[in-house]
Formats: sequence, C-alpha cells, structure tokens
Amino acid sequence: MRTYTLNLVRELLKAVPDFEGWLYFHRGEPDNCLANHPRLRWRAVNALTGWWWTVFQVPTVLHRDGIKLFHADYIVPPFAPCPTVVTMHDAISAMFIEPSDLKTRIVTNMLTFISLHRSVAVLVPSESARRDVQRLFKVPARKIFVTPYGVSSVFQPIPKDLAKKRVAQQFGIEGRFVLTVNFFRPRKNAPVLAAAFRELQRRRAPVDQLVFVGAAPEPVRCAILKAAGDYAKEVIFTGYLDDEWLPVFYSAADVFAFPSRYEGFGLPVLEAMACGTPVVAGDAPAVNEFARSAAILVPPNDWLSLAEAIERVLVDNELAESLRQKGLRLASNYTWARTASLTWQVYKKVVD
Repeated sequence: MRTYTLNLVRELLKAVPDFEGWLYFHRGEPDNCLANHPRLRWRAVNALTGWWWTVFQVPTVLHRDGIKLFHADYIVPPFAPCPTVVTMHDAISAMFIEPSDLKTRIVTNMLTFISLHRSVAVLVPSESARRDVQRLFKVPARKIFVTPYGVSSVFQPIPKDLAKKRVAQQFGIEGRFVLTVNFFRPRKNAPVLAAAFRELQRRRAPVDQLVFVGAAPEPVRCAILKAAGDYAKEVIFTGYLDDEWLPVFYSAADVFAFPSRYEGFGLPVLEAMACGTPVVAGDAPAVNEFARSAAILVPPNDWLSLAEAIERVLVDNELAESLRQKGLRLASNYTWARTASLTWQVYKKVVD
C-alpha cells in the first residue's frame, strides 16, 4: 500500500498542475520520499486505535480541512463529509484463505462493505480483483474501475556480476540463488517454495541458496525451515530491506519465484521482470492475467512442479534469456504515470 500510495501521489503531482494533496497518517513520521513538496501536506491525526481513527477522527479533520475528495485503501470513514474513493487491492478479507479471528473478520468485512457501497468509485488493480469485489461484496459494475499498478523507474536491470558482488559484500549471499519477496502471508506459499528448494538440492540442481526478502514472524520462519528439511542452512532471511536494495536483489537473483495462491495483482512479479530476472510464479488468476506470456506459471500448491520449473530456468540458458526479454518488454508497459492518469480520470468524474 505504501508503494501504491507514494507512486500514485508522486505521479499526480507531476502530471496535474492544479492537484493538491493532503496525506493523513496515524503513527510515525511523513515519508521522506514526498516530505517537502509544495503542493502536498502531511497531517498527523492522532487516535487511541486504528478503528477510532478511521470512523471518527478522520471525518472531523476532513471537515476542518475542507477536503473535496477522500481516497483510501480498503476502508474509508463511513461518516466522511465528502465523496470518497476506495482502492481494493484484493478481496482477501472475504475469501477465507488467510487465518483471522472471527471478530476481526466480521468487523473488517462490515466496514469494507460499507466503504465500497458509500464510495462513489472503487479502484482495483486487475480484472480478477474486479470480479472478486463485484461478486463477494455485491458492488455495481458501473462504479468499479481497473487501474493497474506500475513499476517505479528504480527497478531496472543491474549487471548481474555487480549486483551479486554487492549482495555478497553486504549480506554474505554468494553463488546462485532463488529469490522471493513479500512472503510472510500464508497465501504466499513460502513453505511450498522451501519444499521445492529442498527438491532442487536433492537433485543437485545448479543453485546454492534460497533467499527470502521481507519481515516475517517467527512461526512463518519455522514453517519455512521445516519444509526445507536438511537444507535449512541454505535458506537466508534478509528481513525488511530499504527500497534501494530491492533492485539489487532482483538483479542478482537467478530466478524469482512467487508461488502465491491469490493476488489482487502481484507487483513483485512485475518488479522482478523490470530488473531482467526470469520469473516462475503460481498460476493465481491476477498473475495469470498479466504475466502468462512472460513467466512460467505452475499450480501454486505443487512444490514438485515448482521445483521442476525453477530447474528448467536454471539449466536452460536460452529459456532464461527468453523469459528475461519477455519480462522486460512486459514490465515496460506498466507505469505509475498510467496508473495516475487513470485515477485522475476517476477523480474528475467523481468531483464533476
């Protein structure tokens, strides 16, 4: 959501001379990426809890600041004094594919349902997400707009030797490795990838390590290491990385693997392609929608098929180069400027 919001606002500021934005935040500090722009204001809105912040605190500030249109992810304040636009990155809360206690699930889906129906427009990143939102939350098709994500210009190929050298110097990761990013949700199937890596090692495939980039809770790490079995020592967790390191890791990786069961879009797949890395991914509907021509897609839960696909890329240089070129061409079609243009069209329609 941070990636989406910052890139959307940045491109709106570039493309629309009379656009002025207010960014409200609950905790922390303004993001330094956009901290000092003259047509952008940050406002800390304090509240005891996130729910109180959304339902009661933000509407008061919107009224005081004279906001004409409020845009948020997933949930907008039901008492907002102005028209609202909501971005539904996915419909996971209503799909029962991730663990959650009953109270949280009920409250989240109730507020999401209210947000979708009180908003004058609903933005989604893919046709797959559009179908899910329309079906699960009964949102009229006329108010749903597909605004695909983009790839930031920082995601460009770095010479592999240079990228590998930087990763080795800073993190001690050497040799050939399979990479995945943002793996900590159960639907991302990280243990399935670890099991595939175990099979690759058993087959003596030309790969040395499996690298997970992202902040993972301890139970997820334990599940991954258990699935890796005797090869757990070759599994590397980098933790959360600053933005500048992501293109380096994508470029240094020999294969990017993303066996997710469900996505609203699948942005890491596109980022990896933009860095020239061959991709093997789970055949989730949203990923299939944009990546099927430039990636190898496998059944998300099938670790053996995943291992076989990764091995093909590792040993077949022609296949790897073909995927690399196709991925670069595909990623070049997705820009945040396009996302902002489509979003601005919705804003104008709403305000008019």
